[in-house]
Amino acid sequence: MPALLEAYKLSSRAAHVGFDWADIEGLFAKLEEEAKELREELKDLRVEDGSVPRGIAGSGKPQIPPVLRERLEDEVGDLFFVIVNIARYLSLDPESALRKTNRKFKRRFQWMEERLRVSGRSPAQASMGELEELWQQAKELESRP
Repeated sequence: MPALLEAYKLSSRAAHVGFDWADIEGLFAKLEEEAKELREELKDLRVEDGSVPRGIAGSGKPQIPPVLRERLEDEVGDLFFVIVNIARYLSLDPESALRKTNRKFKRRFQWMEERLRVSGRSPAQASMGELEELWQQAKELESRP
């Protein structure tokens, strides 16, 4: 069973017996709490200037000590669980919502890649500012009727 679906079923079962949030604001507060806990764990990864090493994002080979990796995985899992609870609370299918967002991201990123390809470059050769500008253009194009 996919993990998002399992989380949905677990939280639905708990809600069915009354172990649920009184309102969605409680879920948003929990989401903020879990995000704060993840930020706290990330402090162990920060370098001298306070930033998280760039190599951690997208490289596929982050250099994270096993104990910290386990703590980070726990916190990210907690975030996913809260997000699934928000979806359940709103009677939304989290798997469907994520698939839809994946398709949207893929369309936008492919549009960016194509714009860069026409100029003879790849995303890796563009600045973060240029990538962000292209991303905003892709979003704008999708929002037009």
